[in-house]
Amino acid sequence: MKIQVLGSGCPKCQTLHKKVQEAVDKLGMDTKVEYSTDITEIVKLGAMSSPVFAIDDVVMTAGKVPDNNEIEQCIRENCPPRNADTPGGCGCNCNCEDNC
Repeated sequence: MKIQVLGSGCPKCQTLHKKVQEAVDKLGMDTKVEYSTDITEIVKLGAMSSPVFAIDDVVMTAGKVPDNNEIEQCIRENCPPRNADTPGGCGCNCNCEDNC
């Protein structure tokens, strides 16, 4: 699972990065949240405003700092299955006990 925060480097962008990393840590994931200030990356994702929160190159939110519950929900809803051949169960190494 690839989790990204993209923005200009402004305080709002930095706050979003911090909140997303805290959510990842709270969920017990061993994923590092990528942070980029490269405007071409934002354009590639099709976002019209920053900051951008994306999972696996899909924009979850843009132009706002969502609350902690929304961030966690986005992460949980986008966890891949443990094994692509076997539906169910979480493959993102979080502490959801397969309830994502």
